[in-house]
Amino acid sequence: MRSKYRIAFFSTLFFAMLGSLIISSCTKEGPEGPPGMDGADATETCQTCHNFTETIVAKIGQYENSAHAFGANINRNYEGCSQCHTSQGFRTYIESGEMSNVHEPTAINCRTCHPIHTTYTVDDYSLRTSDAIALMVSGQDYDYSSSNLCVNCHQARPVNPMPSLGGGDVTITNARWGPHYAPQGNIFGGIGKGGYEVPGSMAYNNSTHSTMITDGCVTCHMSTPVGYQAGGHQMNVSYGTSSYNYSACGDCHSDVSGLATTMTEHREEIQGLMDNLQTLILDQGLMNANGMFSVPLTLTANQAGAVLNYKLIYYDHSYGAHNYPYVKALLTNSIEALNPGNS
Repeated sequence: MRSKYRIAFFSTLFFAMLGSLIISSCTKEGPEGPPGMDGADATETCQTCHNFTETIVAKIGQYENSAHAFGANINRNYEGCSQCHTSQGFRTYIESGEMSNVHEPTAINCRTCHPIHTTYTVDDYSLRTSDAIALMVSGQDYDYSSSNLCVNCHQARPVNPMPSLGGGDVTITNARWGPHYAPQGNIFGGIGKGGYEVPGSMAYNNSTHSTMITDGCVTCHMSTPVGYQAGGHQMNVSYGTSSYNYSACGDCHSDVSGLATTMTEHREEIQGLMDNLQTLILDQGLMNANGMFSVPLTLTANQAGAVLNYKLIYYDHSYGAHNYPYVKALLTNSIEALNPGNS
């Protein structure tokens, strides 16, 4: 009988202690945050960024409507491509200069460009790097402050063989020969940054964009946003069929209202020159209509340089907006170089 009471007593004691533990675990403060974080549960630190303003919400909304967020070609998560097509690959490349395969890749996101949740302060909004970039094609420095981060990827890839002015013939053995997509840094930087500057009727000059816009890309592409359509973390300059975000233009252009006309005229002019150059390239069998080559293919330096210039300008996709006088000179002089007797 005494043993039954003893069992009942200890059973009651056990469940009472268990209940106490459950209740206390539900009501006590959270665990200590990482060293350096304010408050036992880090709420004071979290509120530095996660507050009642809607700044983060706005930036996320803009970014989710951007081309970067779509994760285009994220399947290119292997060595040599992952550093620009995946978030993990980019961070590894910035931190160590190494390129590697990335398993379970993620699209470019907040953590790609910012060290989110590293210091748990506003410093987490800083850029991972703003160091000057030695361009892969020319070896010349691109140094435009915060846009240096962008140009780690937005530049031409190494071209092999690379034609040289006054040099000998080049033999192309890769059907995809050329600078790869997104060489905006080379075009914006202009003279000496990767174009084949064959002499011709036009002198090579840079736009004031490349001399006065000290922050490069971000000045125009991340200016005051137009909803989720342009500017800010959406990063478009144009939107719709013929609308532009002029919020950054007024600092330099007194007649902002006339910019649409000027930009349309320049785009049409550059497109016309590109069409002329493409026709010469195709007629001479230097490249096929898909931008590919029948290899092996031996070209003169001027022929290869003209094709290189065409691809640089085509892949830039700004139709001269990034550096109008330089692009116009590259196209004009390349056309002249391919005319009979000049190549």
